[in-house]
Amino acid sequence: HILVFNSVAKTLNMSRSAKELHITQPAVTQTIKDTESKFSTKLFVKKSRNLYLTQEGRDFYIYTQRVVNLLKDAQMCLKSFKDLNRGLVRVGASTTIGNYLLPELIKTFNDKYKNIKIITFIGNTRDIIKKLELYDIDLGLIEGLPQSDEGNIKTTKFMEDELVFICSNKRPLGERQNISIKEIEHESFISRERGSGTRQIIETELGKMGIHLNVLYEFNNSEAVKNAVLNNLGISVLSKLIVRKELSSGAIKRINIKDFKITRWFYILEANNYNKAQQEFVQHVKKIGKLMHVEDID
Repeated sequence: HILVFNSVAKTLNMSRSAKELHITQPAVTQTIKDTESKFSTKLFVKKSRNLYLTQEGRDFYIYTQRVVNLLKDAQMCLKSFKDLNRGLVRVGASTTIGNYLLPELIKTFNDKYKNIKIITFIGNTRDIIKKLELYDIDLGLIEGLPQSDEGNIKTTKFMEDELVFICSNKRPLGERQNISIKEIEHESFISRERGSGTRQIIETELGKMGIHLNVLYEFNNSEAVKNAVLNNLGISVLSKLIVRKELSSGAIKRINIKDFKITRWFYILEANNYNKAQQEFVQHVKKIGKLMHVEDID
């Protein structure tokens, strides 16, 4: 009723408004009559076959114009989401990805889509899956093997990562070649906390070979593990992403274990994909993941 009145108030012509609104002229006439009847107020008068607004109609038109403009703004709002000029993506990332890969992913994404807001949560793999199941985040980026009882979570690989055995440059172990995997059992080991994707895959892969680590220290973030290695508290296993600068500078040494290599996939987890900004961010993550193959990280 408001849209019909607003159109007639502007055109002062029932036929022209009917064409603009794509309805019949009798429908326009009846709508105006219904509005006047509902409020017991005359909105238009007809003189010499011309239509004029009454004072009540002129005042009412001011309000209906606000409504029409607001509807246009609402349409533009939805269009801006569609055109990716506006949007929100809530991303949960496990610690390795969150601290060492996600900032670069966000930066390169926002270079293209400056008005899409990215909200992040960083935790261990178990935390990310729980938040995804509760729809507290739109997508998760995790390392390790994803495990969830929720059948509606979609899982996609996006990047291969290598986990490397490392030690301080003060340890002779870092200078040797072709070390037996059994020797690792006798070393003091610095581990991530239980629930960490990194710890899960290490224990799984070593368990296949009957290797049990002598875990003396546990930390709930990879930066603390790295610093413990730098201080020569023991050896550890971390993603190449985390220690690439220290390996390059020589502050940390890679332990060269004979015939043994641990690689894993980083995964994208999604509980829904109706958000267009989210869909675009996922495609961006996949593209960057292909460019940052593990072999390119030296």
